[in-house]
Amino acid sequence: MIRKKLTPYALMLFAGCFVLSSTVFAPPTFALEVFTAEVDKRVTKEKSATRSLFQKKGDDFLALAKRKQVYLDVKVVLDNKKRYQVMTRTEGDTRRYNVGCRFGSWGQLPMGYGIEYFIKIGDGKNSREVNIVLYPGSRTDHPDNDISCVYDKRYAKSAVLRVRGLYKVTTNEYPNRTDVQLRPISRNNLSAAERKILP
Repeated sequence: MIRKKLTPYALMLFAGCFVLSSTVFAPPTFALEVFTAEVDKRVTKEKSATRSLFQKKGDDFLALAKRKQVYLDVKVVLDNKKRYQVMTRTEGDTRRYNVGCRFGSWGQLPMGYGIEYFIKIGDGKNSREVNIVLYPGSRTDHPDNDISCVYDKRYAKSAVLRVRGLYKVTTNEYPNRTDVQLRPISRNNLSAAERKILP
């Protein structure tokens, strides 16, 4: 008799504990982090492959590999003298081509399904080679994302490739390099608090 009366209460207590545990101990969502950098890809007088990064070292880009979601704002200074450093291709194409960003040819660059941008960061000598492989998505579906060739008065006779947007991070490790793949996400993937930190 007592057992029958306690059973419904026991079930209610169990259910309450289950709801509480799922609320308190639920795994946190991937926090959004902001990653900004400037990269100099102009050839120096010493004919080195690339110049140094502003404010960051090549290995600092490995920090991207440990993140899950980022708001990215990277500027790459170009002079059109160095090949295979900043490139693009469309899905199904086996070759990459130099990105069409040069002094005087400023404006938005192509975005859309299957369009990829490739930025080589480290040279593999002084730091681990890090390749950013970025899929910006379309401007319609991902309005926070943009890839443009812009003017910056700090760099005379150079163009600046500016990459901005929200991305999910996927990483592939190889013996001689790390590929950091960035795939587009939208604000709907973010919490209200994360949306507040966006520029």
